[in-house]
Amino acid sequence: MTHRGAVGSDARDGDGAGVMTSIPHKFFVKNFARDVGVTLPPLGQYAVGNLFFKPDPETLQESKRQLEEIAESLGLRVLGWREPPVDSTLLGPAALSREPSILQPFVVLASAYGPGNEPETTDPEKFDERLFERQLYVLRKRATHTIGLQNWFYICSLSNKNIVYKGQLAPIQVYQYYNDLVNYDYEAHFALVHSRFSTNTFPSWDRAQPLRWAAHNGEINTLRGNKNWMRAREGVMQSDVFGDELELLYPIVEAGGSDSAAFDNVLELLTINGVLSLPEAVMLMVPEAWQGNQSMDPKKAAFYEWAACQMEPWDGPALFTFADGRFCGANLDRNGLRPCRYYVMDDDRIICASEVGTIPVEPEKIIQKGRLQPGRMLLVDTRAGRIIDDSELKAAVSSREDFRSWLDNELITMPQVLETLSGSQSIELAAKPDDTKIQEDPLLHAFGYTFEQVSLLLGPMASDEKEALGSMGNDAPLACLSDAPKLLYEYFRQLFAQVTNPPIDPIRESIVMSLECYVGPQGNLLEMDSSQCGRLLLPSPILSIPEFNALKNMSTIHPEWTVKTIDLTFPKREGIEGYIRHLDYICMEATAAIEASDRIIVLSDRNTFKDRVAVSALLAGGMVHHHLVSNKWRAMAAIVAETAEAREVHHMCVLLGYGVDAINPYLAMECIIKLNKEKLIKKKLTDDELIYNYKHSCDGGILKVMSKMGISTLASYKGAQIFEALGVDDSVVERCFKGTASRIKGITFELIAEDAFRLHERGFPSRYTVAVPGLPESGEYHWRDNGEAHVNDPTSIANIQDAVRTKNDKSYEAYSLSEYEQIKSCTLRGMLDFNFDDCSPIPIDQVEPWTEIVRRFCTGAMSYGSISLESHSTLAVAMNRLGGKSNTGEGGEDPERSQRLPNGDTMRSAIKQVASGRFGVTSAYLADSDELQIKMAQGAKPGEGGELPGHKVSKSIARTRHSTPGVGLISPPPHHDIYSIEDLKQLIYDLKCSSPRSRVSVKLVSETGVGIVASGVAKAKADHILISGHDGGTGASRWTGIKYAGLPWELGLAETHQTLVLNDLRGRVVVQTDGQLRTGRDVAIACLLGAEEWGFATTPLIAMGCIMMRKCHLNTCPVGIATQDPELRKKFTGTPEHVINFFYYVANELRAIMARLGFRTINEMVGHVEVLKVREDLRTKKTSNIDLSLILTPAHKLRPGVATFNVRKQDHKLYVRLDNKLITEAELTLDKGLPSRIECDIVNTDRAMGTSLSYQISKRYGEKGLPDDTVHVNIKGSAGQSFGAFLAPGVTLELEGDANDYVGKGLSGGRLIVYPPRSAVFKAEENIIVGNVCLYGATSGTCFFRGVAAERFAVRNSGATAVVEGVGDHGCEYMTGGRVVILGSTGRNFAAGMSGGIAYILDIQGDFLTKLNTEMVEASTLEEAEPEEIAFIRSLVEDHHHYTGSELAARILVDFSRALKRFIKVLPVDYKRVLEEEKAKAVKQAAETKRAEYSLPAAARKEKDPHAPKLQDIEESITDNAISKKKALVLDKTRGFMKYQRRAEKYRKPATRVKDWAELSQRLDEDELKYQSARCMDCGVPFCQSDSGCPISNIIPKWNELVFQGQWRDALNRLLMTNNFPEFTGRVCPAPCEGACVLGINEQPVGIKSIECAIIDRGFEMGWMVPEPPKIRTGKNVAIIGSGPAGLAAADQLNKAGHNVTVYERADRLGGLLMYGIPNMKLDKRIVKRRTDFMAAEGVQFKTGVAIGEDMTLTDLKKQNDAVIIATGATVARDLPIKNRNLEGIHFAMEFLHKNTKSLLDSELADGSYISAKDKHVIVIGGGDTGNDCIGTSVRHGAKSVINFELLPKPPPARGRDNPWPQWPRVYRVDYGHDEVKQHTGKDPREYCIMSEEFVDDGNGKVRGINTIRVEWTKSASGGWDMKKIEGSQQFFPADLVLLSMGFLGPEARVLGDEIEKDPRKNVKTPPGKYSTNVEGVFAAGDCRRGQSLIVWGINEGRQAAREVDLYLEKSTCLPVTGGIVKRTAEEVFAAAAAA
Repeated sequence: MTHRGAVGSDARDGDGAGVMTSIPHKFFVKNFARDVGVTLPPLGQYAVGNLFFKPDPETLQESKRQLEEIAESLGLRVLGWREPPVDSTLLGPAALSREPSILQPFVVLASAYGPGNEPETTDPEKFDERLFERQLYVLRKRATHTIGLQNWFYICSLSNKNIVYKGQLAPIQVYQYYNDLVNYDYEAHFALVHSRFSTNTFPSWDRAQPLRWAAHNGEINTLRGNKNWMRAREGVMQSDVFGDELELLYPIVEAGGSDSAAFDNVLELLTINGVLSLPEAVMLMVPEAWQGNQSMDPKKAAFYEWAACQMEPWDGPALFTFADGRFCGANLDRNGLRPCRYYVMDDDRIICASEVGTIPVEPEKIIQKGRLQPGRMLLVDTRAGRIIDDSELKAAVSSREDFRSWLDNELITMPQVLETLSGSQSIELAAKPDDTKIQEDPLLHAFGYTFEQVSLLLGPMASDEKEALGSMGNDAPLACLSDAPKLLYEYFRQLFAQVTNPPIDPIRESIVMSLECYVGPQGNLLEMDSSQCGRLLLPSPILSIPEFNALKNMSTIHPEWTVKTIDLTFPKREGIEGYIRHLDYICMEATAAIEASDRIIVLSDRNTFKDRVAVSALLAGGMVHHHLVSNKWRAMAAIVAETAEAREVHHMCVLLGYGVDAINPYLAMECIIKLNKEKLIKKKLTDDELIYNYKHSCDGGILKVMSKMGISTLASYKGAQIFEALGVDDSVVERCFKGTASRIKGITFELIAEDAFRLHERGFPSRYTVAVPGLPESGEYHWRDNGEAHVNDPTSIANIQDAVRTKNDKSYEAYSLSEYEQIKSCTLRGMLDFNFDDCSPIPIDQVEPWTEIVRRFCTGAMSYGSISLESHSTLAVAMNRLGGKSNTGEGGEDPERSQRLPNGDTMRSAIKQVASGRFGVTSAYLADSDELQIKMAQGAKPGEGGELPGHKVSKSIARTRHSTPGVGLISPPPHHDIYSIEDLKQLIYDLKCSSPRSRVSVKLVSETGVGIVASGVAKAKADHILISGHDGGTGASRWTGIKYAGLPWELGLAETHQTLVLNDLRGRVVVQTDGQLRTGRDVAIACLLGAEEWGFATTPLIAMGCIMMRKCHLNTCPVGIATQDPELRKKFTGTPEHVINFFYYVANELRAIMARLGFRTINEMVGHVEVLKVREDLRTKKTSNIDLSLILTPAHKLRPGVATFNVRKQDHKLYVRLDNKLITEAELTLDKGLPSRIECDIVNTDRAMGTSLSYQISKRYGEKGLPDDTVHVNIKGSAGQSFGAFLAPGVTLELEGDANDYVGKGLSGGRLIVYPPRSAVFKAEENIIVGNVCLYGATSGTCFFRGVAAERFAVRNSGATAVVEGVGDHGCEYMTGGRVVILGSTGRNFAAGMSGGIAYILDIQGDFLTKLNTEMVEASTLEEAEPEEIAFIRSLVEDHHHYTGSELAARILVDFSRALKRFIKVLPVDYKRVLEEEKAKAVKQAAETKRAEYSLPAAARKEKDPHAPKLQDIEESITDNAISKKKALVLDKTRGFMKYQRRAEKYRKPATRVKDWAELSQRLDEDELKYQSARCMDCGVPFCQSDSGCPISNIIPKWNELVFQGQWRDALNRLLMTNNFPEFTGRVCPAPCEGACVLGINEQPVGIKSIECAIIDRGFEMGWMVPEPPKIRTGKNVAIIGSGPAGLAAADQLNKAGHNVTVYERADRLGGLLMYGIPNMKLDKRIVKRRTDFMAAEGVQFKTGVAIGEDMTLTDLKKQNDAVIIATGATVARDLPIKNRNLEGIHFAMEFLHKNTKSLLDSELADGSYISAKDKHVIVIGGGDTGNDCIGTSVRHGAKSVINFELLPKPPPARGRDNPWPQWPRVYRVDYGHDEVKQHTGKDPREYCIMSEEFVDDGNGKVRGINTIRVEWTKSASGGWDMKKIEGSQQFFPADLVLLSMGFLGPEARVLGDEIEKDPRKNVKTPPGKYSTNVEGVFAAGDCRRGQSLIVWGINEGRQAAREVDLYLEKSTCLPVTGGIVKRTAEEVFAAAAAA
């Protein structure tokens, strides 16, 4: 069995092995009694065992003395000590350093033996064996507690029944180390041998197995919970057997042991107690999957239900073997993944082992070959000398008592309680949500609900019963780094199974899953009576409001079930101290509840209100649970949480994981009811249905999270604490989450309390501010400006794309800087920096060149299927050119991609991934690789499988994956052949054999303990280990998995590197890491933490054009990367060069860092964390306590002198393979294709037989291989695992004997034949011939097995044909192709997840249909079958008979027609649909061909007119209005951007519009707006609100979505959150947002502006815009100078905050630039007036005609007010100081426009007080909006001609290379004025590259024209532009009116005076990012501060200045930052509360 265990870095250090036998009496009589001179009593009356002691003589003597003393006090006597002889020379260094002294005490019962040297009585009748056993048990327990493991003291066993010899040994060493075991006299009637492969704990002497009663192969996943509950039960246990001594035994579970040891401790207690026998105790602890199993005997089910009331299952993939001297047995867990095979011999021996063939036996002596089934027990009674059958044993146990009647009388169920109370009149159960709207509900705000959570999570959970999907991983900050207040749940990360144990598939294997839970007081475990059933059964832990109300009122029907409600809220005024004090109060109340014998404790935050703040339900739940556990009271009451906090699946899981029994998430449920009431849920469902759906999706989510850890029942998950805390201080963990790993410390109780107050303040602000109603947009899922940070932000994406496309080094630097800012906010590595000061730098040319470094880069595992072929192959080409590696992902790869392209490139991916889906994994695929990566887990969703929906499975993907097009593909969680470390070791071996030159890599995800797992993987001979971060992942996954599973790679990588170095395994493996790696800086830190290779996935995609749309799961990627849509794929523009440039930049940035740190090569640098330091300057209050010292521990100092990077290869021992014989003997076949015949014998250590031979064939002959049966091998014996794995076409393996697990795994075209030995005497069809998981992932080939196959036969078979005579559970699971014929019975859950292929079952018993999982398949008989199908089955049965000599096949063939009626055909529904479609197509084609042959006239068809217009849109194709109305309402939002054209606002016709001054635009109607909004894709990173997009960061995607849904009022609120004046911006803003719209990359952007304008106009129309003066005034006065956009915005915001605001305007009308700078046809002045009147109605004071600086000084103004804001704008125009500038008729544009508008408003131009252009030649100098407005105004005056001069060249028609998206597109545009002139004169008025040299005088002092010269522009060497005049290009232009529109220089000095400091540009100077000037209390906003800019900038400036003023005046503010998000620090919150 050596190949199943492990050895350390020194081959002599085993992980532990040992043997348990019965006591060899004869041996001890000879070897002890004689030597010591005592007489031993008969067997059973003395005890002996091996005890470990510390080898130091003093400690040894002291420990011996203590043991003898305890024995004496218990009435026992130690007769003497024997030292068993051992051979220490064969130990390795690790084992030798901890080798204990081993002694054997002989212990007797003093009363029976007496004081002498021989026994006084030996009469077995008089000997009290029970007493003796009990006292021995007490002795073992007390000695262990007293002497303790710290003194190296450990009892292997000390019993009168059995003895254990074990140690930190390899199996081969056990018999050599302990001489006793090879002594001739050592006789025993049983032996139990165990070899350990340690993965969760380090190897040690005491952890070796067997334990005292059992040996355990596997993993107990629920260990923490089991230990906690065991501790809790100690409070209610009583025993007649132990009496008062019971207390001395606690704790039952000894500290420091492994999971197996804890199991053994409890088993020992139950057995010695005597109420249960050993097999019964095992049944109690490891029950079968009985819930929902209809076919189980009701009595047995009742026993299991009684057991479930006692104890939660010890759950996990486990094979337990146990022995107590009489019984020997083995028991398999409910999931049955572990193999256990046994032979029964004709000489009364039974051999049971993990494999067949472990002991050589004569085949003819075997009378039965069996395997242990899931949940079953094999028991041998050695006294009676017989095997007790599982059913006989369990029938006897279930009949001990009438368990059913106990349950019926005592057990209460939740549905009964609800039903009884629903009938009562007095108690109201239904939910009663209040009347506030969702957007305004203060509780939702106070508990931190955000718009995204309600729409992305709660909505879908209620309407679709599922959590929403997300994609592209999680790049948001860790909770412990985020500035925003976070719920405590977010600090907990779910742990998941990888390597040590498998996750489960909760959907396809739901038969083993259960959420039922028994809660309330527990009975006494140590007896058996009916009172133990007096518990409450909850079918689900999520209680609806009626269920919870029923629970609260339970005592009305069951008086003893009293309920105590503990209020989690406390008065707000008590502050943080109050929060912490309240925790003590909660514990006191819980104690009182226990003392009052209350059975249910409810923790409720229902009383949260404006003056009461709630303690976190999680904090309270965990604390109360641990408080009760530590006092041993937890078993006396149930804990139920009534909480508003919990809403997502993760929240429920954390509560349950920390001991809460049930949860009523009342606020989430009330929120769903409100969603329905407000008609926000699309489907028409009742409230009850929605709540049912929500509960159902919570239940499904909880099952998924449990199954990730491999846990099947909620009872075992509850309290199991399967989380790691990330960023929680030890003080909090110790009190509330005891035993949880928290490696970096972090938030304390004070900070938790602070966050609670910050959240409470959102709902119930202490300070009144008029706010727009609406839940906040936090940006936690999609990027939002000023929301949560994201690693992928718009600036970084735009910069890196520009850098790689144009090789722009500056852009890369900008990218690196902006990424560093994001990394600082989001990740742990952001807190680290390089300690350059202590390093001696070297010149950069001494550093390893970039071409060498890039070889260490890999791209991520993205499958072809998740991304398009174009992007997949582009990555491959790039990596192959660089010498790095690209990865196939788990979707296989076409062999054609390995061929070289004409230019020498190749699209072959060097890394071939082998995941649990095994798609396309064939011998040829494996042979054609440089690295084979085993995917144990993936960053986005560790512990989960995946699914590729049918619509994404195109023809080519189906071919690559060996499946059917159009049929969805399930990738199961990784558990079939990688469910444990020894199976992973086997898979590594298989893969190494399948491609000896490739390195084998194992992909793990970071979590606590990953280091030990990685060292296990290194011992399993992996060549390469990848540690992924939690944040990676391109694929689709549920948000719970994306956000809450896994940990940062920084922790996992550091732990892995340190652990590998400590165990001296680091030198054998290469370590790689990945997870949101972005820059050379990230790579440097990863290298210093221990990685020598790095993986990138998202960033190369971004380099190729990905814009983080986060729509990968919808197949709508607009840049053609993550989509299979042929139209979208055409939009892909990425090239290999882009990827190469990206890696070039990263490598060079890394080299620069290496040079500064003084490292010449990567190898020198690996693991040298001492050059890193924590940046103390970045610490915030929240991060002040984070401690990164664990990851900054240098590994090379932990164990100096061992390798710290990869220096040698693993020894896979491929030179001792049986295959080498085959390859040698088949040499001719390999070279020339000649047939060969080979014979050999095989034993179980010959594993992966035929795999290396297949490699040789695939390497030479490719996918096709050789013709059938070219190589035929005849083999005899028991084959090792993976017999025939990846067998290539042309090889036949014929085995006479039997085989172990994984026969034909990945079968690739070969043929396998297995039949029992010809001399066998048993019936083949009733005995097991092959093991578990045969044909896993087979793609083609045939198999014939004469005998029964064990569990999981033909899993994920996608093309092999097999005949077998019976299968175990889960047969044909996930099958996608091939044919399977089963001539016998099957196990449960057949065909789960089967989506392709066909199975035929000969159902002789007639019970097959009860075992079929019908979710995806249908069953039918063959009576209607086609003759071809019947012939096919018959031929397979004939072949089976021919190849294996099967008697069963012979019997079937004798009467085939009779057998045919018993066949059942299982056909997947989807597959059937596809087959029928194919068939119909074939029939049609045949008919067409026939018709063509006979040239029959086809029915006259109308030829399509090639010139017919293509239909554009729905409305163009349908004229009828009513129809179009109806149609237009149903639009496709998901694909709207592909289907609908942009609809822009049209201007009125130029001819008519120049005759008036009315607005130019015609507004879009509602349907057109809906089309517009349907084109918005709701991007994951909306560039429209980024730096290059909207300056006020309007949340554009959100209001587009709301307009699309028809929720105009909500849309209005969303818009007003960020923009005070949408009616202005919607009309005159140039819409930079549209320039940055993602659609603009390759088509017309969304028309954002028109939607914005429509929303606000609708608001005024509908009367929603009602003035709302603030109810409370602060009494502070603020003056604002200027009523332009900035001044008005500041006034509006400050008025909302309750200040008295006065606005001073020097003109006669309000509005500044809005009034007089923009002509009426662009912005109707009535609209400006409407807004200023509205503001006046809200209480803003306006004073017009007041010029500050003239009428009144700034100083005076400051004296009268508490604050002043200068918002005068930049009004000093730029002049053109050339000759004759002083002539009449030359005006500034603003003067022209101002006078025109004033005259228009005063008298409709009748007063003549304006500058008229009528009948004049007008020249406008300068472009831009103002110039265009001058043109339009002149045309309306009736100018003779208008010409526009621009000095710059004419812009290009499309974006230039230096103007990439998402910058504002500098392209040629025609605005309204240009259009009007063109209409008038026939030509565009603009003249480019023209420079005015002088104005020409007409002789009367008036202007008559301009002399100009042309110029040309050239690019200078420095990258700037140079202008030079063109000689001889002078030209004269006539002009009567010249308008100067060349922009503005800055504010006028009159307002500012001399006291206000100015910057070099003469603008007001303020600190960066601030608005305060050098004068206290004076602020500046708008163009006077930032220079001339857009109106939107003005509004933003005004809003932000107002926020700063408010903060200055009140020390706290509720005004939002840019983006509409209200940000408040804890200090502000407490300041506001104090002021209130």
